[in-house]
Amino acid sequence: MGLNRQEITRLIDKLRDSYAVYEKKHNRVWFNRDAFEERLNLALEKKMNLEGFILSEISHFEKLKARYDTRKKESTFSERIDAIMEEHTGRMKKYPPVYFHRDASLEMVHFYGAMKRFSTAHFPVLRIIVNASSHKNILNDMENRLTYLAVPHGTRHAKRVLDHVMVLSRPSSQRSELDIERDKSAYMRESAFLLHEIIAFCETLMGSRDPEWDYPLRFDRLHIEGEYRKNIIDNFSSSTGNGAIMKIQEESTAIIEDFRLGAFRGPGTTAF
Repeated sequence: MGLNRQEITRLIDKLRDSYAVYEKKHNRVWFNRDAFEERLNLALEKKMNLEGFILSEISHFEKLKARYDTRKKESTFSERIDAIMEEHTGRMKKYPPVYFHRDASLEMVHFYGAMKRFSTAHFPVLRIIVNASSHKNILNDMENRLTYLAVPHGTRHAKRVLDHVMVLSRPSSQRSELDIERDKSAYMRESAFLLHEIIAFCETLMGSRDPEWDYPLRFDRLHIEGEYRKNIIDNFSSSTGNGAIMKIQEESTAIIEDFRLGAFRGPGTTAF
């Protein structure tokens, strides 16, 4: 039997208090109550399953607390934190940076680079794989959202990135580091939701078991020219349809994991 609304509310209040205590007593970087509140607000806005959300958040907090307590006892605590940050930076740097503003964070330029590469050199291959009209409608929607998030238009950056440029370009008296961080986080969340949907979509495709996908891809149906076409062919020249779908899944999953976005799944998508 699931939790009722009152029980869920009590759990949220208890976790909120726990974050407040640990944030004040220990380390705000580790136990960030504001970040929890943002995730909660997002869950409410997206009408996500609150029982699943709060149970996942409690599990995350307990694991975080255990990790923090363990590391705190170690004499090399600060060195290990540096190592974690270095590892995270290393994972980000696997992706080509796309510089679009002098004040853009390192994480943002590499994440935009990851999304741009995925959107232009990986995702479009689905156009020559998907045949069913019901699947094409879903594909069209995801393609439109990817274009907004990550595909440049001529010499101009993607529209959503230009929105971030506007935040970065405000006079210093009209912006704060929190404004910049919030907009960057919003961009990454939007992208993570879509990547999770793409993973779920690929799982649906694999379940369709189209016999054509057992054969090597044909690129005569790829209506893309120039460098983007070359990159797609380079990435998938030896792939079957099934193999290409799996590569799309793997690339989506890698971006999510490397930028620590596993928690940001929309309704109807599953954990992996």
